[in-house]
Amino acid sequence: GLVVGTAGRLLLSGLVLAIPTVAMGGTLPAVARAATGGDDVRRRNVAALYALNTVGAVIGTLLSTFVLLEALGNRETLWLAAALNLLIAMVARQLDRVTTLPADLPAASEAVSPSEAQAPAGFALLASGVVGFAFFLMELVWYRMLGPAGIGIGGLVYAVWGSERRPSLRGFAACSLLEALAMAIPYALGDRLAVLTVVLQPLGHAAFGAGVFGWSAIAAIVVLPASIVAGYQFPMLIALLGRGRLHVGRQIGLAYAANTIGAIVGSLAGGFGLLPWLSAPGAWRFVTISLIALSAATLALSDDRRSPRKLLPHAALMAATLLLLTALGPTAVWRHSGVGTGRAALRGIESANHLKAWANGVRRSVVWDGDGIESSVALVRDGSGYAFMVNGKADGSARYDSGTQVMVGLLGSILNPHARRAMVIGLGTGSTAGWLGAVPAIERVDVVELEPLILDVARACRDVNHNVLENPKVHITIGDAREALLTSRETYDVIASEPSNPFRAGIASLFTREYYRAVNDRLSPDGVFVQWVQAYEIDTTTMRTVFATMAASFPYVETWETRPNDFVLVGSKRPLQHRTSELAARIQEEPFRTALRNVWQAVDLTGVLAHFIAGDPVTRAIASAPGVDVNTDDRNVVEFGLARSVGLNTPTVIASVRQLAATLGANRPLLDNPGTVDWTAVDTAWIGFHVAEQDEATEVQFVHPTATEDARRQALVSYYLRSNAGTAREVLSAAGSPAPRDLNELSMVADIAARNGDERAAMPFIEQLRQFDGGEADTILAMLRVAQRRFDEAAPLLQQAFAQYRRSPWALTRYKDEALELARTVAESKPALAQSLYDALREPFSVSSLDERRLLTRLALARTVNFKGLCRDAITPLESPAVWTQDFLSARRDCYAATGDSRLAMATHDLVEYVTREPMPITAGVKQAAAPQLSFVP
Repeated sequence: GLVVGTAGRLLLSGLVLAIPTVAMGGTLPAVARAATGGDDVRRRNVAALYALNTVGAVIGTLLSTFVLLEALGNRETLWLAAALNLLIAMVARQLDRVTTLPADLPAASEAVSPSEAQAPAGFALLASGVVGFAFFLMELVWYRMLGPAGIGIGGLVYAVWGSERRPSLRGFAACSLLEALAMAIPYALGDRLAVLTVVLQPLGHAAFGAGVFGWSAIAAIVVLPASIVAGYQFPMLIALLGRGRLHVGRQIGLAYAANTIGAIVGSLAGGFGLLPWLSAPGAWRFVTISLIALSAATLALSDDRRSPRKLLPHAALMAATLLLLTALGPTAVWRHSGVGTGRAALRGIESANHLKAWANGVRRSVVWDGDGIESSVALVRDGSGYAFMVNGKADGSARYDSGTQVMVGLLGSILNPHARRAMVIGLGTGSTAGWLGAVPAIERVDVVELEPLILDVARACRDVNHNVLENPKVHITIGDAREALLTSRETYDVIASEPSNPFRAGIASLFTREYYRAVNDRLSPDGVFVQWVQAYEIDTTTMRTVFATMAASFPYVETWETRPNDFVLVGSKRPLQHRTSELAARIQEEPFRTALRNVWQAVDLTGVLAHFIAGDPVTRAIASAPGVDVNTDDRNVVEFGLARSVGLNTPTVIASVRQLAATLGANRPLLDNPGTVDWTAVDTAWIGFHVAEQDEATEVQFVHPTATEDARRQALVSYYLRSNAGTAREVLSAAGSPAPRDLNELSMVADIAARNGDERAAMPFIEQLRQFDGGEADTILAMLRVAQRRFDEAAPLLQQAFAQYRRSPWALTRYKDEALELARTVAESKPALAQSLYDALREPFSVSSLDERRLLTRLALARTVNFKGLCRDAITPLESPAVWTQDFLSARRDCYAATGDSRLAMATHDLVEYVTREPMPITAGVKQAAAPQLSFVP
């Protein structure tokens, strides 16, 4: 279980780390005792040592992160650190032999005089614990919000600045308030920091170092001020306990221990209680208020508590901090917009109104969010429907990513027809596990998921995952995938792994040789391992390493493509050989038949083989290339490689791998009768799949096409990528109008005929399409009726299409969008039909696809039907925050004016704000009356 497992990990971690950490904890008190003079009332030498210790830690962190771990690996870096510590010990031993201790060193048994302490020892130690608790809890918040040299700087400031007077409780209270203020300021800045981050992100496109600099600038604003104050604060606490050398070692040890215990409690309380309970922004406010409370308690103990004049600065700091905490703080713009992974760009944002429209759109897209024990998670709406964000990164979309999420598991079951038991690494939207659980022959699906909040994501996405949480064959374990593999005795016929992107901290450990060997140990003799790999934002060197690591762990590795820019590598202990007829028959069984049609638009073996990229010879060729590394637990080069390329528009590698496979003759799976397959049709299906997904990777052809085949390809590109149905119709007509072979071609030819108003040509295709997707068929038929101006017949067809889109998520987004546009056209052409269309759009489509587009269409229909009576119902879902366009803001103002709504003043204010931010048209204020004609006078 989660509790027992966590306790076990803490215990084992303690056993491993106990001796070195205890020794580390003793070094600062020991050195400080030797370095502190008897007349050092402020204990500045302690501060200097603390600062140097922290600066050294920062340098070590930078060296290990950016140089040593990648170049040497964990083991050699650890040995290097051990050797450096041994060298220091030898130097210290030698210095001890030649150094004479000062004569004024007090005896160990000498008692501490109460007059030497500026604060009660118990309170000072408690304050040290609170400070450690607060700072380490904020480290968790900052990690989840962003990602501390400042402590070292603060220690140095204490050591070199200030009078010789001893610190006081009033001074410590002021220091705590300054730390609280330093935390409150970036909280109040909130989403402004997100915008600054987006502005700085292009630096990373120029060079990795420039990207690091940009993130360092953001971290400096958020973390550095509070870190500096914290670095100043700790030596002040030591000085409050005593003066000079007197018992300095013991006091530092006690304060250090209290601070460390507080830090541990803060980390555990944050991860397992406060963050899930309060959320990251709530925990931010909690820590700030805790520091204010610590300051108030300190002032209550000070001698100045009866002197209001001396406490006025403290009161002002408290008031300012509390005022800052009333700000909105970081919202979804900062937490769930993809800022952290370079996915939030300012492209198209050219004015203040554009910026506000983007920010409002991000906030409005969040359905719910929460902080779990491991991650911050949000369920959001994108254009295709529900998606989920993890620590500010999009980790999956219910519909957009379904080609991968559905097929990464089903592909394993197709390739291993005898599969009975399956394991899925990562629950996500639940599609992989849910569709595997729907296979009749599969008896059990074990899912390992790290973050419990992801179960709520899967629950929301039940329309795409066969209601996975209610399937008794699916068993979900909350825990670590590697731990589950290493401790389990079960064997599996299919293991599917689709974790997050490997540039996220820790995820690349699921792409190492040791992990793959653990997977291999759990595979049955005929079992297959299906590993998702991103083919975007990845450089060639890193992709080669992934191939080489799979090759080092599995005797046979094939490469498939589940959606544009998504590889899956299929590892097995034996070659995957197939009887062509049996494979063709298997994909006609359920749920394979439905899944392939829904997510790959494939209806036969041709459509499935279009997703095969390369056989095992390609894997071996890449792995044997000079200079290719294998990714290991000790030296995880994949994590470093992807960290450099994240957010960059790197060339896709899929076309290159396809070309290599063709050159090596490894571009076809092992079939007993490959001659029965039309490989030119396979190429065309691959192109059709890509262009239907709005991807332009169409340059690779394995077999030279015939004129008819080339016409199919040109038509697909013209229709899907160029939105040019006319050119597509001309190309197909010139080729003799070949019959469509898959759903992409079928939808295309039906649409082309309908737009042309050709009922005789369109109807057979529409009825054929209805067998696969009734919503698309009704939309295209409505398109035909509109082209024929038969609006009374188009309206009920659109209502049927909307009903189908509410029930099923699988129609292509382009046809849902087309249906919404047709609804406006029908209503404008025949207003009497608008009410029925308005009512038909009341409920969202499945997985909330195109939700904002649906709501804006309802608002447009309300204007046609009964604006005063319907406008509030149409506008309310688009509030909080408002859609920031002039059309919507004007409609909202008009609505509230017509209905006497109390929000009229707010709506007017927003509209005025929008208009004043827009550039003034040159015709503004210019009289439009015709001017008298002037004639030319010679």
